[in-house]
Amino acid sequence: MWFLTVIFANLRGRPARSLLTLSGIAVAVAAVVSLLGVVRGFERSLLELHQGRGVDVMVQQAGRLQMTSSVLRESIGETISAVNGVVAVHPSLIEVLSLIQDDLMGVVVQGWSPDSGPVQKLKLLDGALFSGPEAREVIVGQRLASALGVAVGGTVELLEGEPFRVVGVFESGNVFDSGSMFVPLRSLQRLMFREGEVTMFAVVAERRDPESLRDLAARIRLGVDGKVEAEPADDLARRSTEIRVARSFAWLTSVIAVTIGSIGMLNTMMMAVFERTREIAMLRALGWRRRRVIAMILGEATLLSVAGAAIGVLASILFVRFLASLPASGRLVSGDLPVAAMGQGVLLALLLGLIGGLYPAWSAARLTPVEGLRHD
Repeated sequence: MWFLTVIFANLRGRPARSLLTLSGIAVAVAAVVSLLGVVRGFERSLLELHQGRGVDVMVQQAGRLQMTSSVLRESIGETISAVNGVVAVHPSLIEVLSLIQDDLMGVVVQGWSPDSGPVQKLKLLDGALFSGPEAREVIVGQRLASALGVAVGGTVELLEGEPFRVVGVFESGNVFDSGSMFVPLRSLQRLMFREGEVTMFAVVAERRDPESLRDLAARIRLGVDGKVEAEPADDLARRSTEIRVARSFAWLTSVIAVTIGSIGMLNTMMMAVFERTREIAMLRALGWRRRRVIAMILGEATLLSVAGAAIGVLASILFVRFLASLPASGRLVSGDLPVAAMGQGVLLALLLGLIGGLYPAWSAARLTPVEGLRHD
């Protein structure tokens, strides 16, 4: 207990430096936890999106990095339907539009047939499903409806001068779905001058175990002469370009945060050792062993790290929830942070404390009482 009191007293004795170091660690932890949390939530939402629609295999144009850039002939769906093990094929056209009049960029518009599984599985909060395959109607996700300020009976201009009537508002626990809108496939094809074209095919399989789905995907690729890329929905979601870019960006930011945080911690602890040279020498003269001096310095670094981690995690929770409340980012950020991301933030803080405190602790332990007492 007395030893902990010494550690606390040392930190309180230099409040400005301690607060600056603690702030640096908190910022580093908050940045890492926020980014990793958003990326993990992004990945989880993408996986749940396909699972919630009952989609087993996704078919898109081969060689395309992003699904939205895929272009396939709608007639390919008949070939896919003929493959043994396929129960249903749902063609879809996905466009990303900017609703200029509402100041919203990157709104996902999904074109599906009114009788398709994804449309039939929508949980409507208000209104009804499409009245026909060529109706100029939209069903809007709850988050997007809130951002647009629209309700059933209102209108949304997908393109300038192209109003679509809102016939329904649906609820979805998936942030992507809730931030998008559904349009009849034929209407969206006509609007975008893409008659006969689709972005991808959602395939419902007879057997849904992973091995059977991979075998079915291989037979679909063979049946369409290798012109398409067919993958189980979960595999395709995990390998998506958006997920890989987001992961890379998150880990790059983590490396930068570790580097900056370690330098800050190292500087603080080295200065603390330098300023307390005579104090440490007196402790050594009074009988303190080297390992106890090391424990004191590392204890101070660890205490700063734990406090910084707590503040950083709290700040990241508030920041992510703030992003989720904004109209633009709320369509992509769920507002929930996975426990794993918060755990990684705590581990990062402890790593910063270890890296930043190890050398100063070793340097202090090497100090002899005679050398220290001569220090001015």
